[in-house]
Amino acid sequence: MRSVGFDLGDTLIYYGGVTGGSFKEHFRSALVQICSALDIAAEAEFLQQGERILSGYNTREHPRDHEVTDTAIFASVLEAWRVDAVKVPVAVKAFFTYFQQTSRAYADTAASLRALKQRGFKVGILTDVPYGMNREFIMRDVAPIREYVDVLVTSVEAGVRKPRPEGYLMLAEKLQSEPQQMMYIGNEAKDIAGAVRAGMTAVLLDRDSARGDWNQRYTISNLLELEDLL
Repeated sequence: MRSVGFDLGDTLIYYGGVTGGSFKEHFRSALVQICSALDIAAEAEFLQQGERILSGYNTREHPRDHEVTDTAIFASVLEAWRVDAVKVPVAVKAFFTYFQQTSRAYADTAASLRALKQRGFKVGILTDVPYGMNREFIMRDVAPIREYVDVLVTSVEAGVRKPRPEGYLMLAEKLQSEPQQMMYIGNEAKDIAGAVRAGMTAVLLDRDSARGDWNQRYTISNLLELEDLL
């Protein structure tokens, strides 16, 4: 093994109060924050329209293999609200800032990544972003562990979402590693399926002892167990 790849959300970091990686239960609060940033009234009709549109892009309810940008998603929201599209960046910032207030790295993340770097491994991240989140906001999430990460690839940049293999292969190329020389760690079935399709050694991170079996090579309960596998 020359390189180690990771999923990001619910693997290396998490958003406090977001259950199962789904933003849906917080849509209304985030939309209210958008209205405030746009200096418009948070009318019930607006909030309902926004919730319907965002729900349509909820990949846990409506899986897709292609990616959509945050600009496209929030342009749809503002069009429904009859707000000028020039305000899309303001809406995007308000929405993601709402969630990133509670962004945290897991307690084992920094120590595990530091140990990998000390042993000479390259470290990369391939993440399916929520609601087309752009790289600027992803880098905010990664900031606490940025010094240990050599490469970051998002589903927006890859153009596809897991378990499509293209993002994994892009990550391998940027890390200058063959897929067969890489281990990939994630917490969901799609993480494992994509890694297997790309020819990587797939490792399931099972923090909750759910005991999923998705053809992973190894299963670990915390990131510090990686050292014993390499």
